[in-house]
Amino acid sequence: MKRAFWALVIAVPLVALLAAGFQHDPNAVKSPVVNGPAPGFALRTLDGKALSSRELRGKPVIVNFWASWCLDCQYEHPDLMRAWKTYGNAVTFVGIDYQDQASDARSFLKKYGGGWTQLVDPDQHTAIDFGVYGVPETYFIDRHGVVRYKATGPVTWDVMTREIKRITA
Repeated sequence: MKRAFWALVIAVPLVALLAAGFQHDPNAVKSPVVNGPAPGFALRTLDGKALSSRELRGKPVIVNFWASWCLDCQYEHPDLMRAWKTYGNAVTFVGIDYQDQASDARSFLKKYGGGWTQLVDPDQHTAIDFGVYGVPETYFIDRHGVVRYKATGPVTWDVMTREIKRITA
């Protein structure tokens, strides 16, 4: 009888906590950068060329933090490829390799494709400035340099097209 009582004392709050958690969108993460200016950066591409966020001003930008070791990044990659091919003239796509080896990132891109700019963030300062806590994370930035949406986890085609339409309007 005592065990049943303690099992209920533990189980009931645990079930209530889980039920409350299931009511929330797991990808809906509040971010202090959303609706604020996009953090600035000056990084190098996987080819060693310099790129500054200043060079991207005036055009909508999608910044995708990813890594070659990330299974969700592999999962979302076809949608990123499709969006880049469809909207690449209207939106600048930028990938930022996160906690990865440049050689592994190059191998990933060779295997799965990706012709947009790929940057290396060796000290993770840019990721920290954006508030990245895991990959993949994708930021949609309007032509005024304001982050309008942050997708946590694999970004889908539906989210991609909705947010691209929003930042290009």
